[in-house]
Amino acid sequence: MMIGRLNFVGAVLEPINVSAMPLIVGQKSISGSSLATPAACQEMVEFCARHKIAPKVEYFAMPDCNRALQHLREGKARYRAVLVN
Repeated sequence: MMIGRLNFVGAVLEPINVSAMPLIVGQKSISGSSLATPAACQEMVEFCARHKIAPKVEYFAMPDCNRALQHLREGKARYRAVLVN
């Protein structure tokens, strides 16, 4: 059995649809915080490094910035969209 916690740091603008039974049976939890202390941020970064957790990022070339903005407006962006030179 995998026990775990999903913690949202910062604003979550969309509702989160979650079933209770998988949380109960799997001993999982969901929590949130408006911000974290520098020590907590460091602990999270170290945890991610130790478990090889990397962010999901979509990259757009700077000349494609209008396409990137349209992608965001249409709600198609997943995770983080970044403009690069």
